[in-house]
Amino acid sequence: MAELTRPRPERGEWTQPEFAAIAAALHETAGLVFPPNRRESAESGMRRAMAAACISDPTELLLAIRAAGEVRDILITELTIGETFFLRERGQFDFLKNTVLPELRARAGSRTLRCWSAGCATGEEAYSLAMAVRESAWPGPVSILGTDLAFARLVAAKRARYTRWSLRGVSEAIIARYFERHGKQFVLRADIRRSVEFRVLNLASTEYPSLVSGVGQMDIVFCRNVLIYFDFATVAAIAARLIASLAPGGWLFLGASDPPIAEFVRCEVVLTGAGLAYRPPGTTSGNQQTMFNDVGVWRRDAAAVPVPLEDPSTIAAVPAESAVVADAITPAPANEDVETHDSCETAYDQAEYDAAIRLAQSAIDRGDDTDAIWIVLVRSLANRGDLDAAGEACSAALERNRMSAELTHLHGILLAEAGRHGDAAVAAKQALYLSPQYTIAHLALGDALARTGAIAGARRAFRNAETLLQAVPPDTPIPGGDGVEAAQLLRIARFRLETLGATPRVAPR
Repeated sequence: MAELTRPRPERGEWTQPEFAAIAAALHETAGLVFPPNRRESAESGMRRAMAAACISDPTELLLAIRAAGEVRDILITELTIGETFFLRERGQFDFLKNTVLPELRARAGSRTLRCWSAGCATGEEAYSLAMAVRESAWPGPVSILGTDLAFARLVAAKRARYTRWSLRGVSEAIIARYFERHGKQFVLRADIRRSVEFRVLNLASTEYPSLVSGVGQMDIVFCRNVLIYFDFATVAAIAARLIASLAPGGWLFLGASDPPIAEFVRCEVVLTGAGLAYRPPGTTSGNQQTMFNDVGVWRRDAAAVPVPLEDPSTIAAVPAESAVVADAITPAPANEDVETHDSCETAYDQAEYDAAIRLAQSAIDRGDDTDAIWIVLVRSLANRGDLDAAGEACSAALERNRMSAELTHLHGILLAEAGRHGDAAVAAKQALYLSPQYTIAHLALGDALARTGAIAGARRAFRNAETLLQAVPPDTPIPGGDGVEAAQLLRIARFRLETLGATPRVAPR
């Protein structure tokens, strides 16, 4: 008997409803969208992911990607383009060298230069930033962060082994300066590798900007050719968080294929000659625009301009927190009615940090100095970028609440932000003495010990975090983690272990 075959679907349709459900799950968890013209290739990617994960039924794939883990990593790697190369879009790096870094140098003082490669894939962009800063002979401390949703790509980024294809267009002088040839591979110099930190981060989540995520007060952000994977509502939410992640006077660079974001969020737009760059509102004044010479500055007053989405129905789909982040970019007037919030905790949860700071300080002035109030004050100051004030508040809080594991942990995080990793490790150990099950402090301890070269201790700390995180449901928010769920932190712990040369213990969940 002839084999019965499934009728061929119309172009742009899924062959099985399970694939549509997988696409919907990816939109919910990672913000990815698959319009009709991409569905055929997306379904092929889903089938390749099934083969790689030894899964025969798309229903099983759907169940496997509900939580963060190896199968979701495989799928996202198949459905997004992770191919990139060093010094990509060279014009932007020239602008960085000739305009951005000299401007930042003029006002930096002793402050750490903070750079972020968002959606860094296998690390070429993050390392290109490190090389550009090195070439500029930056005089002070530098912090460079690379983040991606796909765990496997970050592991490859940490190894920093590349082929000639990743170096296409790069001069032989730069290759000789920063790489060692090992057969057909080019291995990045160890000091450049050490200058970049890699973290798992979902751009479609609300976990940034925050002290816990390590994202905030960034001077330079590259998020190139990433927004093309999202719908307008998700782009609006991510754009708001990216602008909110910038320090005053910071710079955001997108890719040539990314949608312009000035229609979604308050910002200033700079025409660089190599595409558009974005800055926080209020960066320039009328008489400062000439500082860019032939570089034009477009100042957008978002209050006077509606958001013209192609589909107006998507406006309501923007998560409420994204609008709050956009509003938080500009500090609220000093005479704002603080009684519009039920509590400082509510204001903090809505990312309205200025209001949270005023409410927390008011409560402390009235004598309500519980550790919960102080925690809101410290976190709000830090997330707003006022790290010195956050440190002072944390010290004052610890004088009154010496038994608070979370305040002690926050003290350690602030020490790490200041580059005092040995002291940060001590603070993390103190937090764990107060609360041995405080998972977030195990992660902080591992990070601090790794920075000081105590690799064996770092592995133990990450192992402890892994054990604790495997013992709770994946969607459980972890105390002290600013709402980040166990599954996300478990991926972070396993990524840290793998980059330290240890094999994560992957237990069934």
